[in-house]
Amino acid sequence: MANENLDVQVILDVINPASPVNLGNLAVYVVADTANSEEVLPDTQLHSADDIANLGLAVNAATEAVINAYFAQENHGDTVYLYGIESSVDQSTTKDKVQGTLTDGWEFATMISTTSLDTVVLTNAIESYGRKLAVLGMDINLSTAKVSDIASITDAPFYGNERTIVFIANREAGTTEKYKSVGALIGALGNSQPGSITWKFKKLKGITATQVNGTVVAKATEIGAVMYVYKAGTAQTSEGLSTGLEYIDNLHSDDWVRAEIESSIQNLLQTTDKLPYGAQGIAQLEAAVTTVLRTATENGVILIDPETNSGKFTVTAGSREEQAATDIASRSYKGLSFDYTRAGAIHDVTVHGTIENV
Repeated sequence: MANENLDVQVILDVINPASPVNLGNLAVYVVADTANSEEVLPDTQLHSADDIANLGLAVNAATEAVINAYFAQENHGDTVYLYGIESSVDQSTTKDKVQGTLTDGWEFATMISTTSLDTVVLTNAIESYGRKLAVLGMDINLSTAKVSDIASITDAPFYGNERTIVFIANREAGTTEKYKSVGALIGALGNSQPGSITWKFKKLKGITATQVNGTVVAKATEIGAVMYVYKAGTAQTSEGLSTGLEYIDNLHSDDWVRAEIESSIQNLLQTTDKLPYGAQGIAQLEAAVTTVLRTATENGVILIDPETNSGKFTVTAGSREEQAATDIASRSYKGLSFDYTRAGAIHDVTVHGTIENV
């Protein structure tokens, strides 16, 4: 889906194998539970956990848990976008709200609802949009969990979506632990410079780590779920994968590149009296993209070529003569493209050793 507020669109074609918004901001969609006479929350932006009380918001326990955990992290983003939704039998109000707010200034979103169907609306909308990430909390009794318990999570209709993150929390830590886990994960990691971190091995403040059977952790990794567990006696996130088995830091970094390029070219168009449809104007567009990709290399998003000591990326800008006459007439330039090789990260290490008898 294109962002109608921009005159520039960036499409990334990711080849496997191996505005700008604040990319650490979180959206919390809350569907009112009319069975409990819950009122629809007003759409608002929170900049601290205290804003719940300061603004007189009557939020439920799940919503409060997400918000408090998010702002409790040391490196949290600037804003939690809070959206109230009136419940509907067919999820029509949820669809309208999500579609109407997809282009707001957040990167991650979660859903608080008594029905999983609202969650499916959110995850599928983000998947279709092709950027941003849905973050969902699920819970089981992790201390006694079996591999089959973890495997059953994949029955969820959204499972396999590349842009959905599932956090499996320990139900034994309380009924709001799965919501706290969502807030803590995004508050702790979402605001880091894309490319600078991996989402595995990380500590979360205020979340209970659990000693979990190794086969259970392995199964969670296999299906692309995240847990907060003890490894070698240290509390840490078990992995950094989405349910589509894509690394979260890769998706986050790609979104950053897209947003930076869109913003850079938009700024060029807005601050230049006239960008000529010729070599000079096209060169300026090419330079704008190149600058962003160089910055992405410095930030650890793009792999450095050891032979050239520069980023492994290319930018291609077709000449005016290579553009369709109809595009030239309508002042639409479609000749700019780029590709890059992700830097990636090391998550597992195998060491081969030889021991000799003297």
